Amino acid sequence: MTSEQTYPSVFKVGLVQMSPKPLDPAYNFSVAVAHIQDAASQGASLVVLPEYHLTSWVPDDPKFASLASKAWDYTLKYQEIAKDLNINIVPGTIVTTDPNSTSNSKAPQQEIPKPDADDFAILEGGSASAPLLFNVAPFISQTGELLGLYTKANLWLPEREYLTAHPPVSPPASTTTTTTTTTTTGTRPAAREPHNSSSSSRHSVIQTPLGPVGILTCWDLAFPEAFRALIRQGARMIIIPSFWLNTDIPLEARKYSEDTESTFLRATLVSRAFENTCAVVFCNAGGPAEEGYIGLSQVAMPLLGVVPGSFAGPEAGMRIVEVDMNAVDIAETAYGVRADLANPDWHYGDG
Repeated sequence: MTSEQTYPSVFKVGLVQMSPKPLDPAYNFSVAVAHIQDAASQGASLVVLPEYHLTSWVPDDPKFASLASKAWDYTLKYQEIAKDLNINIVPGTIVTTDPNSTSNSKAPQQEIPKPDADDFAILEGGSASAPLLFNVAPFISQTGELLGLYTKANLWLPEREYLTAHPPVSPPASTTTTTTTTTTTGTRPAAREPHNSSSSSRHSVIQTPLGPVGILTCWDLAFPEAFRALIRQGARMIIIPSFWLNTDIPLEARKYSEDTESTFLRATLVSRAFENTCAVVFCNAGGPAEEGYIGLSQVAMPLLGVVPGSFAGPEAGMRIVEVDMNAVDIAETAYGVRADLANPDWHYGDG
């Protein structure tokens, strides 16, 4: 795709707020496919699934890591579905040991090189022999092409014992896929930053049929720097698969308010859309409130706030939301955020 590419100004997005069955990827895949088919039948150009949609988040179970060894096969299945239904898909995240394991010659190979001793430090209590699990969000085009992927950079505190944070870098000039660079890892937070770890190297824009897109994942939402890194590269839409529950914080924090995490999401999603003049497509897991689910999958836009049709609660299901990207352009005319970010003399540097 070139900079002269024209993109649709108005399109529909399917938000799949599903409740993943723990450690049952075959069942969860079948649920996801049914929702994708429904979204396509309603004219959606894009469908987004939640983080951990294939397995839920049960990292203490040995099967969680075992399933990761073959999880990338589902990406190939989603590629076939995208092509068959003529729909762009962000299949949430897929926890995988190595996306390069695919033998599908039609899919671009996504390099996730293994870290070496010079690139990270294991703190006390860590283990250099622990399996490396990557939390990867692919973008699959309506033609079935894997256009790029994002590996979660900002791990939520409990994730750091199990997952490898792996900052992506900009793709080589000869390819349109996203590659990655060195990483920080371990069973505790890394002691220092990896080499070449500026915010722009952690986050790369993917050129898609819907325009320049950035992908972030769940807790990345808490970091404005991640958004700014993508906006400075031209992203107009940020897609955020998530597995964000009300029970993610300690009980002592919840004593202040039972709605703390819902308040966090409602405030932050709309703020990120306004302060970056971009569309924010957030897709969270859904399910019974008594099990901690808060849902709130939504499209947030500058000028508009939460777009009608978005989820207002935790219920599982699929909803279609119409996205008017003209609002992004009009908001930029009003606020000039992107123009300021593009200024070489911008007060805050490269971020």
